[in-house]
Amino acid sequence: MAESYNALAAAYDTLTAGYDYERWLAAIDELSARHGSGGRRVLDVGCGTGKSFLPLIERGYSVTGADVSPQMLREAARKAPAVALHLLDMRELPALGRFDLVTCLDDALNNLVSEDALVAALRGFSRNLAADGVAVWDVNTLAGYRGAFCESHLVQGDGLFLAWEGRTTAIAAGDTAEATIHSFARTAGGAWRRTESSHRQRHWPAGRIAAAAQEAGLEILERLGQRPGVELDPECDEAHHTKALYVARRRSAWKGGDMDLFRP
Repeated sequence: MAESYNALAAAYDTLTAGYDYERWLAAIDELSARHGSGGRRVLDVGCGTGKSFLPLIERGYSVTGADVSPQMLREAARKAPAVALHLLDMRELPALGRFDLVTCLDDALNNLVSEDALVAALRGFSRNLAADGVAVWDVNTLAGYRGAFCESHLVQGDGLFLAWEGRTTAIAAGDTAEATIHSFARTAGGAWRRTESSHRQRHWPAGRIAAAAQEAGLEILERLGQRPGVELDPECDEAHHTKALYVARRRSAWKGGDMDLFRP
């Protein structure tokens, strides 16, 4: 993952230029307020270049970020030098504090292709939640994979263009999907420099995420369906919505029956 996102770091903001992060994070802020304490401490896991936490700063949050890619973190630090950023693998996320909101966005969890890795990441979320905090994450649906990962398209920016090459022909529940991103940046001399990054993801069915969350000490509160344009619906249809957005909290001690779940 680190190698792939290091190669993509300089082009990531161009790739995601059409994403409405302000609207998305506003919706997540509302979900957090509805289910949690309404506190303003957030840990953004897989924060990338900072696009997933900058709107929260504008909304009054104190932000801590973590990512596995040093190049992505370098871009984030350039945009938000006051934010505490940590070079960490989400599968080995230590206790960085007690946060009112833990986010993991842009299908970062789909990059984990084993169930042990998924449980480890979710356990890290639980480890960092305040008693009344909530975790919010998204994953790609089958409809999402049958679109982006089975198709190819071009994205153009200022002195940069990207070719997204979907390398998956068909996908069923629980399968993996692959794509390659070819980035072309114009150098000072006028030539083009080509960079390539390969990405392999796994589709996570709702049942497997629910089981992993339970093992990690989390209780899922909502599973919303997300359509392009940050249109959220109260139920997720894998054939219709491109993403599933999850809201979870730490399981109460009397529900979990295991106080070890709450140890850092």
